[in-house]
Formats: sequence, C-alpha cells, structure tokens
Amino acid sequence: MSATPITKLPAASTGTGDSRQEEPEGNALLTLDHVTKAFTGKDGSPLEILHPTTLNIGHGERIAIVGPSGSGKSTLLSLLGTLDMPTSGTLRYDGENVAAMGERRRSELRAERIGFVFQQFHLIATVSALENVMTGLQYTDLPRRERRERAAEALEQVGLGERLHHRPSQLSGGEQQRVAIARALAKQPDIIFADEPTGALDTDTGHAIIELLLRAADQGASLVVVTHDPNIAARFPRRLHIQDGMVTELDEGGVRHA
Repeated sequence: MSATPITKLPAASTGTGDSRQEEPEGNALLTLDHVTKAFTGKDGSPLEILHPTTLNIGHGERIAIVGPSGSGKSTLLSLLGTLDMPTSGTLRYDGENVAAMGERRRSELRAERIGFVFQQFHLIATVSALENVMTGLQYTDLPRRERRERAAEALEQVGLGERLHHRPSQLSGGEQQRVAIARALAKQPDIIFADEPTGALDTDTGHAIIELLLRAADQGASLVVVTHDPNIAARFPRRLHIQDGMVTELDEGGVRHA
C-alpha cells in the first residue's frame, strides 16, 4: 500500500490562544515519513496496525487524535512518544532519526523532553503528590533540590499548591490526574502526550483537565491528546482521525481529508 501524506488544513480556533500553522518539515518537532507498525498475527502473518503515515508536528502545535476503539490511536501515540519503534519508515525528533539513537538516548529523550499523561494516573500510592511529581525527574541530571522546586512549582501551576503532601488516596480522581499532569509539566517538556486523560473522570472534571492541558500548551509545549470525546476534540486547532490504521486530517467541519 502506498503512503498518502497528510496535508495540513487551516486550523480551527479554540478560544485558547492563536492557532499555529504546521511548520515546514525541516523545522518540525516530530516528523513521520512513511511510518508503519505491524505485529505478528496468531497465524504468523504480519498484522499492520498503522498503515504508511507521513505527517509533521510543529513546535507548539495542539493536536487531537480521534477514532474508534482499536483503530490504532494508542499505537500512533506510542510511536510519536518513542515508546515504540516503527516497523518501517522514519521517525525524526527535532530532525534526529529516532531509530538511530539507541535505547539509552531514547530514554534520555523521554526523561528530559517528553511528558506523558495517561487515563490511569500511574501514581505511587505510598508517597505524596510532591514525591510523585519528583519521580518524573529522577532520570534527569537535576539535583534533588531543583527537582523538588520544579515539582512544587508544577503542582502550584495545576492548582494543588496546598496539597503537596497529600497521598493519592487523599485526593479526588481529578486531583490525581492533576498530579499526573504536574509530573509531565515539571520536565518543562517540548511536547506532552495525553492518552485518554479524561477517560476515568466525570464530564465536568474531564473538561477542566483539558483546559489545564491547553493552558500548559500555551506556555510553548506541543500537545497531542487522544480522545474519544468529539466535544474535547473540537477544542483543538488540528484534529487527526484514525480508523483501521489509516490516518486522515479533519477540517473545521469534521470532514476527513486524505
């Protein structure tokens, strides 16, 4: 199957700041060039989860990825976040070929420049919110004092400055997700990936979490959010739709374009 590059369409307004146009490939933060992902099926034959995909993600872009369950959304996010490697094609981070980095270099990249937020909060139950946020910085070269300062600042940023020493069991679901967001923000990352970050929350709390992520992106980080909620997706200037491993771009009216 031949790859069909995704063409960036005019961005929709989100009401959260100026829309950003996609950057030229040479200046893009992330570039996928004919990237595929396949696994081995039960019968031993290759099962292509992501069909050839070519796209750019610019510095400071805010992007929503939508599509039905099992369509490949999380697979695409894992590739973009360098948690997994393509079966074929090239993934570049700030112009550097990710496959050529080696696992140690990729681990450093994730530790220092990429933030992750997941549906399940992945907090350590036995330690405080502050210590949970500090765990996101443990693989950096920062001294403990600076890690503590960054963690406290990030928790203040998400509205939990008064709950630094509360453990997860003492926090609501929305507050726990705020801790997870603070853990990502404390890195001062280039890009934040959020995989269904509102899936375990009620509607009002979920929308508050998205607002928080969008405000964080306004500080300069790129933001890529996987969501099943069309109301949340509509708040993003750029939306990608994935179904059966095929990625297409949505325009302002939600119409798909190859």
